[in-house]
Amino acid sequence: MMTVYLLLAGICAAWLAGWLIFFRLPTIPTRKETAASKDLTERGELSIIIPARNEAENLPQLLASLQQQTLHPVEILVVDDGSEDETIACAKGFGATVLQTTADSAGKAAACWLGASQAVGKYLLFLDADTFFLAEDGLERLFAAYEERSGQGLLSVQPYHQTKRLYEQLSAVFNVVLPVGLNRFSIVGEKLSAGGAFGPCILCSKTAYLQANGHQDMPQGILDDLALARRFKKKRLPIALYGGKDLVAFRMYPAGVRQLVQGWTKDFATASQSTHPLIMAGVILWISGGIGVLAAPFLMEPLWLGLLFYAAYFGQTLCFARRVGNFNRILLLFFPCYFLFFLGLFGWSWIQTHLLKSVTWKGRKINL
Repeated sequence: MMTVYLLLAGICAAWLAGWLIFFRLPTIPTRKETAASKDLTERGELSIIIPARNEAENLPQLLASLQQQTLHPVEILVVDDGSEDETIACAKGFGATVLQTTADSAGKAAACWLGASQAVGKYLLFLDADTFFLAEDGLERLFAAYEERSGQGLLSVQPYHQTKRLYEQLSAVFNVVLPVGLNRFSIVGEKLSAGGAFGPCILCSKTAYLQANGHQDMPQGILDDLALARRFKKKRLPIALYGGKDLVAFRMYPAGVRQLVQGWTKDFATASQSTHPLIMAGVILWISGGIGVLAAPFLMEPLWLGLLFYAAYFGQTLCFARRVGNFNRILLLFFPCYFLFFLGLFGWSWIQTHLLKSVTWKGRKINL
């Protein structure tokens, strides 16, 4: 009986920890066109920088969504990072300016730095090639939110994850833990220092970027988004983090399970090192509860009590997952499997990061 009581207490604590560490995920609100954004368009001061390696399939959706924006950038720079497909031709077909990294200066960070160095705009927006805007006023809303924070520092948005194939559902827990791990979405909000930034969508002024040394001389194996945030914090520049629901989205790892495994294992264990110890403790407790609750219906009497605990954890997991992506509600009924997959992949990421000290991504072996 004591085992049942301990399980009951543990699940309750884990469920409560979940709400405490992922209390909210603010999004950038819909707003009417502002004078500031109009002025920005007229002055032509926004440069968009898109680092790209083998992104011919993803670029058209992003570039098409940029063409539909109410706020028009002065330039769109696609920085090709040694692509082996039609990335360059695709970018030129949409009228983007193409830059190319060199063999001795390759990687996403180098591509971002090259683009920023060549950009003519006063403001820089870095976008991953697999992102795309969901709203025609997306750029306008981004800039308005940046201006509301005095136009200083760095504003970063985690795109809403749009899934299509069955295996993509396995990213649910990763997409929840990722924002939680940046320390800003717990019940204490911005009282904790940001652990990093969301790499797919980053907006800042060029002045602040250069002041923080931007992506300059970042090693290829480093997490550029976390490193960039650290550089901004070192210069005491503020960091604002948002969720991208109804604003900007992406489809992660559409090429199959192998790409999904490589994508999540390449940096997840390293990223966890930027998480505040209290948040990390909450994450560990929440994941443990998500697995442990599987035993509740079998150990608790009456049966309905165990099912009630399972239902409560399902409701919470569903709430969290739908904040970050369009994950299938019915499949989430099997959420303990998602937690187990996360745990296994996190372990493999730790082995690659700390023992093998190398990962593979987009045909490149990256030494850590």
